[in-house]
Amino acid sequence: MEKNTINRSIYLSIIVPVYNAAASLHQCVDSILGQTYREFELLLINDGSGDDSLEIMTTFAERDKRIRVIDKVTNSGVSDTRNTGISYAQGQVICFIDSDDWVEKNYLQVFIDQYLSSDVLLVQNVIRETPRNLHYATYDIQKDFTELFIRNNLLYFGGPCGKFFDKEVIIKNNIIFNNKVSYGEDLMFFLEYIKQITAIKIIDAALYHYEFTENSLSRTKHSFDSLFILHSALKNFIAFYKEQEGKKIKNYIYQVDWDIIEACIDQGIIGKNLNKEDSYLSLNKVKLSIDKSHFIYSGYYRKVLFLLLKTRQYQLLLKLKKRLNK
Repeated sequence: MEKNTINRSIYLSIIVPVYNAAASLHQCVDSILGQTYREFELLLINDGSGDDSLEIMTTFAERDKRIRVIDKVTNSGVSDTRNTGISYAQGQVICFIDSDDWVEKNYLQVFIDQYLSSDVLLVQNVIRETPRNLHYATYDIQKDFTELFIRNNLLYFGGPCGKFFDKEVIIKNNIIFNNKVSYGEDLMFFLEYIKQITAIKIIDAALYHYEFTENSLSRTKHSFDSLFILHSALKNFIAFYKEQEGKKIKNYIYQVDWDIIEACIDQGIIGKNLNKEDSYLSLNKVKLSIDKSHFIYSGYYRKVLFLLLKTRQYQLLLKLKKRLNK
């Protein structure tokens, strides 16, 4: 793997979705324009902002020819905005940076120095309030699957930022952000992407600053349908890597899937009248989507949830959830 041709003059496309980001946009764009590696285009995608974001972007574009401003006019969400950026991108590699965040001046150069090939996804750590413990190595996705995912808790590190995506892999395999999903669309994109490559290299660097704000997507309440789509995507990922027989990796993946399932259950019943048809339909969808592996690879409490779902004891399920959510 280390023998692959290394190209030190890679042209990059940096995609920044912008929605009402006037307060943070200067810091974000300045940090990108100040990169020591300069072979890039910066795509600023306005997602129907109602503040001064578009004016700020236009001013930046007048000062630096590497910047292109795409004005979507109507707000349609971060997934559609990132997809718009991909469709305009001309670079060999795509980097995503959120408009609330900023990067240190050697952020891109570190990626360039570590680049191996289009088959290897490069990943940096992200500086945030709660640090993520990553273990720096190059992991063969097939051979090192268990170590890669469990050691790095990778299913909780699926966001697009801090990663070096090959555009050809994205376009050839029609990998997009699902705009019907308000939570986990980035993890779904990540899972589809790694199905198409051979390795992930986690770099010993943390040069991306994640800024948690009141407008962060993690503060948004997500619908049952959105959560269920994410659950379905994770089930498909499990099926894709079904040859991974180790108990540890299955315990890990099903634990993550159960986290999503429980969120689906909560959205399906908590605060709702269980006599309503939509609540029963939601829980029936969950019931039909889980199988014996969800029972085998779970703890005692989730085994109880499994049995209550499979036997349609939804009133008991509601009582149990309400007691535990007090």
